[in-house]
Amino acid sequence: MPTLKDTGSLAPLYLAVFVAVLGFSLIAPFFPRYVMDMGASYTMLGFIVSVYGAVQLLTQIPIGRLSDQMGRKKILLLGLATFCFLPLFYIYAKNANSLLLIRALGGLGAAAVWPIAMALIIDQAEAKNRGAAMGRYNAAFFFALAVGPLIGGMLYDLLGLKAPFYLWALLGAASFLVVYFRVKDPEKIRVKMGLLPSRGKEALIASGYRLTFLACSSVVLWAGVVGGFNFTMLPGYAAGLGFNATDVGIIYLVYGGSTALFNIYFGRQADRGTRKKLIFTGCLVGAVSFAFLSLADALIPVTFLFAGLGMGLGMASPAAAALIADTTSNARRGEVYGIFNTARMSGVVIGPLIAGLTADLHGVDGCIYVFTILAIAITLVTLSVREANITNCE
Repeated sequence: MPTLKDTGSLAPLYLAVFVAVLGFSLIAPFFPRYVMDMGASYTMLGFIVSVYGAVQLLTQIPIGRLSDQMGRKKILLLGLATFCFLPLFYIYAKNANSLLLIRALGGLGAAAVWPIAMALIIDQAEAKNRGAAMGRYNAAFFFALAVGPLIGGMLYDLLGLKAPFYLWALLGAASFLVVYFRVKDPEKIRVKMGLLPSRGKEALIASGYRLTFLACSSVVLWAGVVGGFNFTMLPGYAAGLGFNATDVGIIYLVYGGSTALFNIYFGRQADRGTRKKLIFTGCLVGAVSFAFLSLADALIPVTFLFAGLGMGLGMASPAAAALIADTTSNARRGEVYGIFNTARMSGVVIGPLIAGLTADLHGVDGCIYVFTILAIAITLVTLSVREANITNCE
């Protein structure tokens, strides 16, 4: 169980993550319509959505390395600052092409937020509580992702396009202030990890765990793919079933709420030595849930399947994140989680591109079939995961 010391010291970070995610998730229910009203095709929509992740893909690792050298807080604040002003750019965008630049700037800001926040949490959590700590981080992320689209969809339906963007800017400022006043940089960490060599420049990944690192990274790649599908195709998929923006918000509420709750529960289970089982089972549950989406035709079964997706991610993600911490260098943790989040953003890049191209060629059902095949492949990859002995860690 996590200690009160762990929970209290990390609470401001969890709060900042919650507020930041709540802000950018507000636009999820109507963003595809907003883009396509500017004349974009599904393929163009895929590029606009994916450029955000592409920039993160290219910048997270160097930014993570920079945080190892300069300290994490100042870089995190720079990233959160972008959440304060970028929402206003969307309001005054003139065409779909201008959104490419806006999304690229947003991706750069996000690259300075998510891997740094994860590294800060792992820096301060005890080794035996890493699964629970990452479970609470993911819970904060997905609770916000659950309620943000519902609030954004309702604001859009009641007050129009600008209201969600203005609220996003305000929430970005709130998250910045929480980190500025309440979060402290940890002291420089001295490496004590028994799995790794202690002389010379420390190995990034412990000997014998490279396949495990790749498999755990594939788990967050799948999380990114699901997020990319949701942001790109969920509103169109829902519209084809006769749902409105508020209904899409409800689906997000169920999906995000399920993901958050299961992250808390299974994050604790991951600290009991069952990480490989949780990673494989979670991916399998997600693949099965995705496979049945093409058969659902009403709000209740659709929300049930998205709850299943959330459950799968809630089982697999904290176990994968904790296992990464157990088998990699403490001193290079910013770099480690830069790579880990790069895998996630690879999914965010791949997801919208696959979704847009397959939807244009084969419709929404064809898109779902392709994503199901990808989910099955990732599930099989997780069979290569090797458990770590966390008693050897710091």
